[in-house]
Amino acid sequence: MLSNTEQLSELELAVLKTLIFFNLFSYPLTSYELWRYLDVAIDFVELKPVLLNLLSTGKIVEKQGFYFLPGQEKLLSIRQQRYHFANRKLKIAKRVTRLFRLLPSVKFVALSNLIGRHNLRDGSDIDLFIITKKNRIWLTRLFCAGFMKILGQRPKPGNKKDKICLSFYVDENHLDLSSLTNGDRDYYFNFWLAGLHPLYDAGIYHHQLMQANTWLKKYLPNGDFLLNNQSYRESPRSWRAKVYSLSIRRLVDLFEYWAEAWQLKIMPQALKEKINLDSRVIIRAGVLKLYLVDRRQEFSDRYTEQVNKYFNAS
Repeated sequence: MLSNTEQLSELELAVLKTLIFFNLFSYPLTSYELWRYLDVAIDFVELKPVLLNLLSTGKIVEKQGFYFLPGQEKLLSIRQQRYHFANRKLKIAKRVTRLFRLLPSVKFVALSNLIGRHNLRDGSDIDLFIITKKNRIWLTRLFCAGFMKILGQRPKPGNKKDKICLSFYVDENHLDLSSLTNGDRDYYFNFWLAGLHPLYDAGIYHHQLMQANTWLKKYLPNGDFLLNNQSYRESPRSWRAKVYSLSIRRLVDLFEYWAEAWQLKIMPQALKEKINLDSRVIIRAGVLKLYLVDRRQEFSDRYTEQVNKYFNAS
């Protein structure tokens, strides 16, 4: 039980906890962002008096329209710097996406790992989340990852800046991601999903993804993350339907089977050893998640530690 919180309302606690979480990622929030990321359902107009009360008691600070914890003024310059870093990476991601969308099985591409809009470090790689046509996840990975390797754009130890990380794919029949969460304390995954920045949508796949994950509203009840993401949509070109016709589907099925077998064979041993042991490496029907390092538990533990530290010091 947290101490020194009895005098705080539920909304005040929610505001403080949200700021503490985003403080882990050096990201101050506007009042609108705060409202969207609260875990308590309220109307936006209800937030202003809560913020004014927290400001008057010195529990939070406001500057240039951004809210943050006391002593964290440096976050303003960090956010401004990362805005430019993220814009550079976004341009690269869009160029790569123009190549990926040539493959008919690529249905949706989004920039991911955005905990806060335009919040990417200068030296980080560029994570993309891809939705594929059903039963085409391995061929899609072979095409996308293969081309990035040929172009020298895959991240390597000591060389990750602006490289393309392609470690998360789902197919159109497996859009419900609830089974990939680590329970009620998986704060990072919730913000990861809410923060997807669509780059290409061959139909209404972003809408379908959000509809398949309505459980997210339990944790982020105020955010309409579909309407507030800037989707880049384009209808499939007519030649795609012709190329991907029934007459060659069986042949493509064989290629899919071969692509899976070959990629599993050459997969690094470190990944093979972790397949389906925990949340890092998941390989199952319609889902490929290939991360040697999954820091979600670390972020959850750090968040809990900072919450306790803040309130016990209040």
